[in-house]
Amino acid sequence: MSLEPRIGPHGRDDDLTRTLRTLYAAPAGDAYWIALATRVMARISGDTAVELWWQPLARWARVGLIAAAVALVAARLALSHDAERETAIAYDGVLETPQGASLQLATDGSASSTRDATLRYVISP
Repeated sequence: MSLEPRIGPHGRDDDLTRTLRTLYAAPAGDAYWIALATRVMARISGDTAVELWWQPLARWARVGLIAAAVALVAARLALSHDAERETAIAYDGVLETPQGASLQLATDGSASSTRDATLRYVISP
């Protein structure tokens, strides 16, 4: 019994297999391998000509810090403006709203009703 791997609905595709093998084949010639060995040895020896992984990010650090500062200033201004508006609304609500005096009149002159009226006056809001 032979086990033939199937690729696709109609079986193997030999043209596709050949194309993939040429694409993924190891580089021919020694130039690639020599350049690879040179890069590896430069990294191992600590050669400063090789750029470190964080150096491109460091170039953008100043721009990022400036953008963050601008965003913080804009957020602070927005919060300050919002707080001023809420304070103004609160003052307007307190100053322009007429307050009615809470009065209770006692119409009965008996002693028990005067005590009840006093109690209601004390516990009323």
